[in-house]
Amino acid sequence: MKMIEIKLRSTAAEVEKLLARKERIEKKLEKALAKVEKLGCKWTPEERRAWFDTVETANGWMTNKKEIEMNGAWMDWHGAEYDLEDINQRIERLSARLDKQVEEVESYHKEIEAIADAKNREELHKVSLEQEQKEWAKDGITLENRYYGTTPGGKRFYIYKNNGWTDRSRHCFTLAIDGDTIFTSGEFWRCYLTVKNN
Repeated sequence: MKMIEIKLRSTAAEVEKLLARKERIEKKLEKALAKVEKLGCKWTPEERRAWFDTVETANGWMTNKKEIEMNGAWMDWHGAEYDLEDINQRIERLSARLDKQVEEVESYHKEIEAIADAKNREELHKVSLEQEQKEWAKDGITLENRYYGTTPGGKRFYIYKNNGWTDRSRHCFTLAIDGDTIFTSGEFWRCYLTVKNN
């Protein structure tokens, strides 16, 4: 599997995780909204600040149990709104990256199919490796074969594909640099960044 295909799979998995997290945040927001409406504290930040100024004591504390509950409910609601906005932005950015990666993979497959029509399998492997080496060289990494070589700092690295029975193990890798195992279960992008920064 090529690096661009691995990146695509990692990005797709990350989008799925974020979508699941978004669903949990939406449920949390729904509960928080119901609570602020029930307590009568569905305020704007400015309204909440004005209210807070009227209930805090001289030393900055609230002592009334209902006021403490109202403040906590508002904070939960406001925090869930912020979390939802943040996750929507992250999903939007990742989805744009995913679309671009899908195009790159499709383009790569078409290119490989064209090469396969004209050349034998050994030549295809050679051309494929050369393309990969050029891509890694952009970050200063010398790739000798798939996936081992020299980091930008001159250290030897090896990336091993994990083969397991779970979804997680099927898209995780083991990374060793200069003979030391760095980690045994990381997604490809994590291996790549670690190699790039060594």
